[in-house]
Amino acid sequence: MGHQITITIDGPAGVGKSTLGRRLAQALGYRYVDSGALYRAVAWQAQNVQVDPGDPDAVARMLADFQPRVTAATQGFQVAVEGWDITPELRTPAVTAGSSLVATQPRVREWVNQTLRQLAREGGMVAEGRDLGSVVFPDAAVKFYLDADLNTRASRRQREWQASGGDTDLAGTQNTIAARDRQDSTRMVAPLTVPQGAHYLDTTNLQPDEVATQCLALIRQDLEARAIGI
Repeated sequence: MGHQITITIDGPAGVGKSTLGRRLAQALGYRYVDSGALYRAVAWQAQNVQVDPGDPDAVARMLADFQPRVTAATQGFQVAVEGWDITPELRTPAVTAGSSLVATQPRVREWVNQTLRQLAREGGMVAEGRDLGSVVFPDAAVKFYLDADLNTRASRRQREWQASGGDTDLAGTQNTIAARDRQDSTRMVAPLTVPQGAHYLDTTNLQPDEVATQCLALIRQDLEARAIGI
């Protein structure tokens, strides 16, 4: 696969986007980009400087001076603020709640999209999020949309939160994810949707290795089809 391309992975919370993104990046020797980490970084900073994440004007003023260092590599995606790696803190329930608020704000989405497009200029990127194939990179060479049932997604997300010190129960996690699903699919700016031309995969009953194997085969299929003009 000599020609380096942009690959997008979209879908709701808990479907396995991050796991797939890392595995594809490692298999292809591409950089892994987690767009959600950028929204979470904005929420983290709002919390850090005591700005209301639900106040668009206050968040916009904060963004004017917010210049995190973003590192995209085959091994993973990191965000640092003033030399401090905040990546491990971005998956906590508090930051997650804040990210759902800032993600609805046009100024924040513009900031994130600009950052993502700058990263894409270097080529060879696997990027995951909720509007990458539909809005940020509509011309991406290969697009995926992952899905799974709510119970499965809640169980996966709960395990992540527990690993980072959270203590939410499964019912609470289900409610949180269901609320985020409604917000993402109904927001006025860049709602969550299946991008045109994306491969749709339901990961409910699939192991991460199975998802990655299927997606690698589809990537090769798409590139071969383009090469022979299909």
